[in-house]
Amino acid sequence: MSNTIRFVNDGTAILSMRESDFDAYSAYGEVIDNAMQADAKKINLLMTCKKAISPSSAYQIITELAFGDDGIGMDAEVLHRCLQLGYSSRYNDRDGIGRFGVGMTLAAINQCRRIEIYSKQSDSDWLWTYMDIDELASNPPELEAIPMPQKKKLPSQYQKLTGNNSGTLVVWQKYDRQPYSATKIIDEMKIWCGRTYRNFIWEGIDIFINGARVNAIDPLFSKTEGTKFPEDKPAHEFAPIVIPYPVSHFDVQNDIKESDIKIRISLIDESYRPNQGSGNSKEVEERCINRNQGVSIMRNNREVFYGKIPYWPGDSTWFNEKDRWWGCEISFNAILDRAFTVKNIKRGAVPDKDLKELIYDQIKSTRATCLEKITADWHKHEKENRERELKKAGALTGHEDSENVAKRTSTDKSQIGKKVDFESTAKTLVDRIAENRTELEKSQIVAKWKDQPFTIHDGNWKGPLFMEITHMGGADIIRYNRSHPFFKTVYRIMDELSEEEGNFEQAKNLKCLIDLLLIAYSKAEAKFEPETKYESEDFAEMVGSNWGMYLKSYLKTWES
Repeated sequence: MSNTIRFVNDGTAILSMRESDFDAYSAYGEVIDNAMQADAKKINLLMTCKKAISPSSAYQIITELAFGDDGIGMDAEVLHRCLQLGYSSRYNDRDGIGRFGVGMTLAAINQCRRIEIYSKQSDSDWLWTYMDIDELASNPPELEAIPMPQKKKLPSQYQKLTGNNSGTLVVWQKYDRQPYSATKIIDEMKIWCGRTYRNFIWEGIDIFINGARVNAIDPLFSKTEGTKFPEDKPAHEFAPIVIPYPVSHFDVQNDIKESDIKIRISLIDESYRPNQGSGNSKEVEERCINRNQGVSIMRNNREVFYGKIPYWPGDSTWFNEKDRWWGCEISFNAILDRAFTVKNIKRGAVPDKDLKELIYDQIKSTRATCLEKITADWHKHEKENRERELKKAGALTGHEDSENVAKRTSTDKSQIGKKVDFESTAKTLVDRIAENRTELEKSQIVAKWKDQPFTIHDGNWKGPLFMEITHMGGADIIRYNRSHPFFKTVYRIMDELSEEEGNFEQAKNLKCLIDLLLIAYSKAEAKFEPETKYESEDFAEMVGSNWGMYLKSYLKTWES
């Protein structure tokens, strides 16, 4: 009986390792990483599926998954070892994507029970080896070591996935860890790959999933090249923030004691966020903006984290709905892996506590600027939409400048009309001056009246009366008689001014001032108690005094 006890029981250990922290997408990413590090320019993922047993089910079952590339391939020695856990020809090399040498194999056994690998170097034959968990875990084991590579032709269905002269084909079989229907996995994988490998796609690497090219997805939305929507308006990008950060003394290489962390922040163009409900629009979903509540963390140009950073120093308002409209990308060199707590599967890497607080301090003011701009734009678009609706209903009169000045000016309460029933009076008036409008349009006109102290409408009628005032207790309607010689003359002068180059603003100001003059008179008239009797001289003096006082207040607001 041998006294030698191995550190690992191969079959049991492999079964235990299947419970690693991968999800389907990060598992697929490990194979793509290897292809990129083998200088592949074209990478193919092909998922073979079948329908579930139930004929009514749309669920697609993965029967086999193949990854092909046109990289430099592996010689017999490297191919023989590539499935060995812990082996890597680039172990602890921080210049590329990989580092630990366990990613691809761990990823494969997490998702399936059999892995076959074909590889070919330039001017050599295709070589093949495999790993089968069932054969390893059987009692006694049917497979005790990785088989020596042997010559073997590519399966005919996968011959177009690799390069002609060199490349690698990885085939996952006995797939038993499928989280969703294959159709959903394919759709999500296109998004995951487009975002994770965006920099590599921009550098010219082509990735295909079931024959469809993967487009780059930029969470900053500042680069549209190579995306599904290259004609999009790019986001506004702020000046980058660069933080020189100390390298852990455990990781100092070649006397490099400091490495830069680069933070990029952007604000998505306002055309995609006109109002608070914009996040549910089709164009937003197509661009994945609706998923953009968090940050993207890039390690050596490859995304290793995307989403809300756990245990973030900011309060509960961070990474909510409004935060989807600004993007944040944090990039670092792999020499800072320890500060970003990078795992051996390159999934879930996040800054440590001290670095989190430093990043928070660096980006919080820019984030606040973004949120202020988003809120201001929402208010602006809301106002524009409301004005469009009012214009359509005939509620926009062309006197909004003066009406808004009156609305913003603080004055005492009107006395005339304070006992008037607004609803009935308004209905009678709107039926008279907007008789050709629909009931909905009339209600929008009345809603505008109710929302401001003065509304001016243009009208036409015979007689000497040049304006008509209806007092409704602080929601007063002034109607101009455009047939009166006064308004005919004033508007002719304003039209002539408008047509002269450089005088449009003067004409606009003149119109507003005339409106304010007449609004001030209406306000002065409304100041008097309707039941009180006044001597004519006293009344004239008080009207003049109040008129001048209100006009001064309105002008002060207009000039501010």
